[in-house]
Amino acid sequence: ASALSGWLEDFAGVSKDGFFGMAGWVDRSKPPGHTSQTETLGLDKTVRNIMMLRHMFFSPNLVWFAITLAAYILFPYDLEAAAKGWSMDWVAKRTAVIFSISFVYYSFFFAVLYVKPLAGRKYRPGVFPTFGNICHDMWYWSLGVLQWSLSECAMTRLWATGVVPYIPDRELLSSPVQLALLAAWILLVPVWRDMHFYFTHRFSHIRSLYKYVHALHHRNTDPQPFSGLCMHPIEHLLYFSNALVPVIYLRCSPLIYMWIFIHLGLAPGAGHSGYEDHWQADQYHYVHHSKFECNYGSPSSAWLDQFFGTFREKLGSSGAYTGEYKDDYDSKSGGKVWSAQGYLGLQSVDHMAYTCFVASTTVALFWAAVVNPQSAIPVRNIGPVPIGQAVAALVSHGPILFGMLLCLFYDRMSWRWPFHKDRIIGSFGFFAVAGWLVCVLPVYHFGVLLCTP
Repeated sequence: ASALSGWLEDFAGVSKDGFFGMAGWVDRSKPPGHTSQTETLGLDKTVRNIMMLRHMFFSPNLVWFAITLAAYILFPYDLEAAAKGWSMDWVAKRTAVIFSISFVYYSFFFAVLYVKPLAGRKYRPGVFPTFGNICHDMWYWSLGVLQWSLSECAMTRLWATGVVPYIPDRELLSSPVQLALLAAWILLVPVWRDMHFYFTHRFSHIRSLYKYVHALHHRNTDPQPFSGLCMHPIEHLLYFSNALVPVIYLRCSPLIYMWIFIHLGLAPGAGHSGYEDHWQADQYHYVHHSKFECNYGSPSSAWLDQFFGTFREKLGSSGAYTGEYKDDYDSKSGGKVWSAQGYLGLQSVDHMAYTCFVASTTVALFWAAVVNPQSAIPVRNIGPVPIGQAVAALVSHGPILFGMLLCLFYDRMSWRWPFHKDRIIGSFGFFAVAGWLVCVLPVYHFGVLLCTP
């Protein structure tokens, strides 16, 4: 029995101490977040976990996939309704499903950690969000869930109209080859998620994108569950681009798209809890919020941070970090103030200009994707440029370029900070191109497909 218990330890990500226990590597004699992860993370360990399938069966990935499978069976994509055209009926139903799943999941962790705490090792003891902080986080969380819902509706429409090919369930179930490929994709999704997150996250820390987009997420140096999806809508767009890469380029089952989105949507919840003694507690990412320029990846992609010198093994002083950033969010966190910046309020002139620009691109996208195709004489070109390409370029590249423009007038720091010392034809250029490839280009291609009448 003890051997079986040892083998099942960490099954579905649950530690031997239970749902509200700590990972086996945590030193209980040290303050929360101060146990070094140097020996527990690395390329060899990531590869071993993947080869032994521990990344799927002995991690939270198993729980998220179970939720995906249940949602796919109980709430399938309504391709028949989508084929008839855009309608509030099927779009609202899909949105209600996504909001319900997300709200129940996030509310559970908020309730057991902040309303009636069942965990006790908080990274910053005695510091809790105010009602205003919660309103701030839930507002941007809601925008993220809304974008998730509308993205699923958009893809459903593309499948239903034959614009994007897919593998129907009937074909899938009748083909052993397709079932084997589906199983492979299911196992690869967490790996792809980790790689995409690293490059997208590091891309979002380039000053011109960070100042107007990613900084919103970093208002919370001591996050709580709803902070996980508390992002600027442009960051949601880049973050959710992860789901596009297999689906719009390869013929996949819709189950894969849903699996990626459930993973994207739910994983940030418990991972931003602010505690270290519960299921999916994530010291690695908490250190990123606390120390800022480090730990761009997840624990499974920590080897990339280790290789590029941006790995921090714990809170407090680090013997592993070799990056340029020397500032410390711990010293600026306001003592017992959870987040002095995490409130809804008026924006500065440059941020308001950026908000207006993003709002205008949203209106353009809605017109090109929903209104224009249903017009008696749809607009097909803007001058020599096809309408789909023009709007897709505006939505995918416009916010990045506009942020760079604003930085020239409203920011004294280099638009490349904190990577301004890196060579453009070198590490900076590599990461900029990699970020563009994994999170900007797919959005552009998705926009072309969606906005071409």
